[in-house]
Amino acid sequence: MSTTYIALIGDAAASRTLPPPRRARLQHALRSAIPQFNRRWRTALAARFAVTLGDEFQALLTTARPVWEILHEVHFRFPEVAWVVACGLGGIATRLEPRVAAPEVDGPCFHAARAALEHAKRRRQLIAFGGFPRGLDPLASYYSALYWSWTPRQRRAATLLRLGPPAFAASALKVDRSAISHLARRMAWPLVAAGDKMFQAALLEAL
Repeated sequence: MSTTYIALIGDAAASRTLPPPRRARLQHALRSAIPQFNRRWRTALAARFAVTLGDEFQALLTTARPVWEILHEVHFRFPEVAWVVACGLGGIATRLEPRVAAPEVDGPCFHAARAALEHAKRRRQLIAFGGFPRGLDPLASYYSALYWSWTPRQRRAATLLRLGPPAFAASALKVDRSAISHLARRMAWPLVAAGDKMFQAALLEAL
C-alpha cells in the first residue's frame, strides 16, 4: 500500500529584486533557521527541511498539521519579502533513509508542489495546493487577496496575531495593546479569524 505525504516548498517571492547585500542576509538567515525548523517540527517530518535554491526551502511532511504554522513562521522571521508556500499531496518514488533531507527525495507529491508553486507565482498567491481537494483553492485565493489588500503594517500585524495573542503582537511591533486593538478593528479581525479557522479545518481534513 502506498503512503501519502505532503511535499512543501517555500519560496521567497521576488527576492531577486532585493539589493545583493539584503538578499545575501536573507539567504544567511534562512540557512540559519533550518536547524530550528527541523527541531520544531521533527515529529511531522518524513524528510528534513533543507535550502534548495538559496532562497527556497523544501520539507516532506507526514501531516498537514504544521503547514499553517510554517507559512506564518517564515513571514514572521523573514519579513523582507512575501513568501509563497506550496504543498503537494501524493506519494514518493524515493526510498526514505534516516535523516534524509527533502531535496534528496522525489515523487508525485514534489511534482504537484512545484506545479502549485509556479501557478501561485503567476496569480500572486501566498499559499497553493497540488493534489489536494479542490475546496482548498478558493480559501487560498481568499487568504492571498486579503493579504494584498492590507498595508505592510497590517500584514505584519496579521502575521503576529496568527502566531500569538495580542500581547505578542504589541510587543513585536513595540506598541501598546490599544494600538493592536485599533488595527484589529480596522482589519475586521473577528471575520478574518473565522475565515482562518475554516481554512485550517479544511487543511487538516486533507491528510
